Amino acid sequence: MNTPRTAEASGCPITALSDTFRLSNDELESVLRRARAEGPVSYLSDIGYWAITRYEDIKTVLSDKEIFSAEITLEPLQPLANEVIALLKERNFSPRPTLSNNEREEHTRIRRNTQEAFRPKHTAPLEPYIRQLVNDAVDGFEADGRADLVSQMVYELPALVLFKLLGIPEDDVQKIKMWADSRLMLSFGKPSLEEQLKAANHLADYWDYCLALVQQRIESPQDDLPSAMLATRNGDDSILCIEDINNVVFGLLLAGHETTTNMSGNAILTLLQHRESWEAIVEDPDLIPNTVEECLRFRSSVVAWRRLVKRDTEICGQHLAAGDRVMCFLPSGNRDETRFERSEEFDIHRDNARKHVAFGYGRHVCLGAPLARLELTILLEELSKRLPGLRLVEDQSLEPVEAVQFRGPKELWVEWD
Repeated sequence: MNTPRTAEASGCPITALSDTFRLSNDELESVLRRARAEGPVSYLSDIGYWAITRYEDIKTVLSDKEIFSAEITLEPLQPLANEVIALLKERNFSPRPTLSNNEREEHTRIRRNTQEAFRPKHTAPLEPYIRQLVNDAVDGFEADGRADLVSQMVYELPALVLFKLLGIPEDDVQKIKMWADSRLMLSFGKPSLEEQLKAANHLADYWDYCLALVQQRIESPQDDLPSAMLATRNGDDSILCIEDINNVVFGLLLAGHETTTNMSGNAILTLLQHRESWEAIVEDPDLIPNTVEECLRFRSSVVAWRRLVKRDTEICGQHLAAGDRVMCFLPSGNRDETRFERSEEFDIHRDNARKHVAFGYGRHVCLGAPLARLELTILLEELSKRLPGLRLVEDQSLEPVEAVQFRGPKELWVEWD
């Protein structure tokens, strides 16, 4: 069977999915709803990916490593210019697949020796620090009566938490956030050549920073994740090698806070757009843990996750050939009517909200999910207690960040009495 190479040939003209940063939340959700109904597996000819939009199909793709490879997960959507490739080579930028994009046997070994630090028993001690960060932020703007919660709270907060875990000085937050923004644009945006070159230099700076950090911990261990990984290694490369640790630190510093920033902005926006739900958690904070799960389901910060087809297969009646590329639209799976009743409704009492795929699925499910849940829980607990009258400033644009793979508000202006 020949694989169709146009959206129309595959049954649904949904090419807008390949340019999600041009869509508002309502527009994206409308397109995804139409895709699930009319063409759950549709070809996006302008970027060369198959869009996977139904819950069970997404789980199949993300869990079947024999047919679908994660090796392209972090590959730039727009090919890097030759000048950029030369620059990165000149700067000795040489990370290798380690966790989210690693399909080699070593993945299990590396993940096993990294994930312990993210289990609840290890993230729980961070709770007082997270609460202090949230309250310090509120203290800084409470008297003003209004604030942009993105720039004044949730942009830095996840980074500070992750940096504490990794042993990064707080003074480096802005620099590393800038580097991370450059990496996101390079991998998931559509930058010009000038923007690519600037981002490539930032990425190389980032890599050098991570190598230096690990070397510092070799020479002087601290109470942080790199030191713990070095202790686990105990000089045995069969457990972890230095290159493994360099790459884990690089990957976590890049991915471990951008998604949580977007997750936090999405959650607050959603709750304030559904006033009765915000008032419910103000009245009863015990509702917050399930509210966190429903926020993740209803408006996921990770829009799409990618896989490479390793051998011919079929999804939802559509033939996929070896070498094809697929893009799993997680927000669509989380709104799938066959999995979640009243899927388009935001319901903080939903009994199966935690069945969402906002953190992915399968062997590459998000390593930092327990920490992300803890951060959002504390954020909602403290905000609802400190600013119970919080509301959205009217007539703001709520423009999303410009990346295909991630989604959250660039700004989120709120006010209170």
